[in-house]
Amino acid sequence: MAKCWLLLLLLLAFLLPAAHAKSCHPNDLRALRGFAGNLGGGGVLLRAEWSGASCCGWEGVGCDSSSGRVTVLRLPGYGLTGPIPGASLAGLAQLEELFLGSNSFVGSLPEELFSLAGLRKLSLESNELTGKLSSRLGELKNLTFLNLSVNRFSGRLPDVFGDLMSLDHLAMHSNGLSGSLPPSLSSLSSLSELNLRNNSLSGPIARVNFSGMPLLASVDFSTNNLSGSLPVSLADCSALKSLTLANNQLVGTIPSWIGELDNLRCLDISNNSLVGEVPKGLTCLKCLATADRSVGMAFTNMPLHVKRNRRVLQQQPNVLSGSNNTVRSGGGNVLSGDNNTVISGNNNTLSGTNNTVVSGSNNVLTGSHHVVSGSNNVVSDTSHVVNGSSNTVSGRNNMVTGNNNTVSGSNHVVSGNNKVITGG
Repeated sequence: MAKCWLLLLLLLAFLLPAAHAKSCHPNDLRALRGFAGNLGGGGVLLRAEWSGASCCGWEGVGCDSSSGRVTVLRLPGYGLTGPIPGASLAGLAQLEELFLGSNSFVGSLPEELFSLAGLRKLSLESNELTGKLSSRLGELKNLTFLNLSVNRFSGRLPDVFGDLMSLDHLAMHSNGLSGSLPPSLSSLSSLSELNLRNNSLSGPIARVNFSGMPLLASVDFSTNNLSGSLPVSLADCSALKSLTLANNQLVGTIPSWIGELDNLRCLDISNNSLVGEVPKGLTCLKCLATADRSVGMAFTNMPLHVKRNRRVLQQQPNVLSGSNNTVRSGGGNVLSGDNNTVISGNNNTLSGTNNTVVSGSNNVLTGSHHVVSGSNNVVSDTSHVVNGSSNTVSGRNNMVTGNNNTVSGSNHVVSGNNKVITGG
């Protein structure tokens, strides 16, 4: 008999805390019922699942084991529709984590959301939320994780990140955010991931000083309209593993300090206006295997994308080498490589293949497969298309239109007047 009583006491001791853990504060119960009651779509199923009064045992709900207060609400991908029920959420006074991503919420962020002072993690990605981001976002001072990506937010980023010093993950990619980068991003000393790609952000990238971010491991500003040179403050981010700045308007050279980032595994700076060669220091990075040291090098362990940078120069006697270069409204430039383009330039010298000169004059081109329009150009080798006047063309298989051109070689197609043709 004594053994039976002992077993019963042990069973009660096991069950009572569990029952207590599933108890629910009346305010939280009321708030959760109001939350589900204002939702469409998957809200119907949620209301059916959330039955009874023990809300701490409901799907997606987590409670503090001692107080019984709701601290976690995780409902990603539940097919929930409609505006976010802010008034109901405000009733969850002890809420610390809110995950409502991959639903179909619409409208702007509810003002009541900013009253949840204890919130540490907020994830609302992949919804249909709209409007501008409120400066009240800075009131959520305990946030460590913020993800508002893949929505339809617009306008400028509020300059409130100096109040969010605990953030270690910030993602707002794939929205319609515009304007310049807020300088207060520089205050995020605990940040490890920063993702603002695929927006319409503009202005100097150097508005953010990365020197105070020793834990930063990933930066993605790709597909924006950011300008300026690569910020030297990134050189202080020794923990950086991934740097993605593709598809912007960055200028200058690829700096040598990138080769000193020992933890870097992914670098994508393609489709900018960078000039020069890839620094040799990049080939010395740990875990790196390279088959070629030229622009467009292929790394087996680290995808380095630099090949498609377009060099854009204006009114300067610059010298370019590499491929896919562009000169717009410049003079006195010298280009070598392939697939170069000169638009409205003067006195340019190009060598290589597949170069294009549009509306330029006094250009000297060697190689093959060039397209040239303008006047007083000197073109040699094969398979060119030349339009304009007073050009000198030599080689074979060229097509020439215009007047006062001098053509030598063979197998040309010539139209216009006053040609001097030598060769077969």
